[in-house]
Amino acid sequence: MCIDDYGYTHIIIEQKIIANGYSNMNSKWELVRSFLAVTQSGSLSAAARQLGVSQPTLSRDIHALESNTGLNLFKRTTQGLELTSEGSKLVEAATQMSAAADLFQRQASGLSHELQGDVRISANEIVGIYLLPPAIAAFSKQHPAVHVDIVISNQVTSLSKRDADIALRMFRPSQPDLVAKRLADMALGFYAHKDYINAHGEPTSMEQFQSHTVIGYDEDRGFIEGAAELGYHLARDNFALRTDHLLAQINLGRSGAGIFATHVELARQWPELVPVMQWVKLPALQFWLVCHSDVQHNSRIRELMLFLADWFKDEPYRHCLL
Repeated sequence: MCIDDYGYTHIIIEQKIIANGYSNMNSKWELVRSFLAVTQSGSLSAAARQLGVSQPTLSRDIHALESNTGLNLFKRTTQGLELTSEGSKLVEAATQMSAAADLFQRQASGLSHELQGDVRISANEIVGIYLLPPAIAAFSKQHPAVHVDIVISNQVTSLSKRDADIALRMFRPSQPDLVAKRLADMALGFYAHKDYINAHGEPTSMEQFQSHTVIGYDEDRGFIEGAAELGYHLARDNFALRTDHLLAQINLGRSGAGIFATHVELARQWPELVPVMQWVKLPALQFWLVCHSDVQHNSRIRELMLFLADWFKDEPYRHCLL
């Protein structure tokens, strides 16, 4: 590593690690990666979960890095680990090293011309469970040497850090280093079980709506912020039943628990659900296919991107799996 790339402090770390027998580049990076994970998460247990390693392994990495640099990087307190002044001075260099490792991995992947290997794709619960599996099954029949990892999360995965190679997102990406294609929009609406409406009636105003059992979000504020943009002021307390899991919201609604919002085409798959509050015009969800610009020319990533773009271009729910 050169001083211009990572700074003087990192060169000191690297020289000491090499001097103490850590001549393997991957081993040296693993120690620094472990150090950075602990600084970001604040504890050994959380960092171990983040890296997918055991806590004893992570603890050994920290001890090895401290031994080979001759520095005390953390203070052990009753609350966990705290950075020392020496450790704090190395965080920026470790962060730069992590960014360089991510860049190397993305660009190396982008140079691959073989239609085989791994591709990691992320999607939220609804897309990942109901819409994506038939597409991946069809793609795998055409390209059996491509192994697909599916990450299902309602949180945004980082394409820069290679949390995923491809993402299916419900909003337009804004980062300049991402390549995105807009797919067919998805209409939204409010629904409830017909037995719930028969028992409680359908709300005809926002005031009546707030007096009903409304199924909403716990910590995710996206729905509340979206309602505010439409001129409706809601708070967490307006939701009598709360969960950030989309499938749990749907199944609560299908069980007759209350009113909830979901995809129109998905709700049509269940005859027990009826549309309500159609006087509220919910904006359609945008649907985007996204990858990082560094990997767009990777053969297997490009092939899956093209396949999904065609699969979802007109009717995303055409092959809906229920």
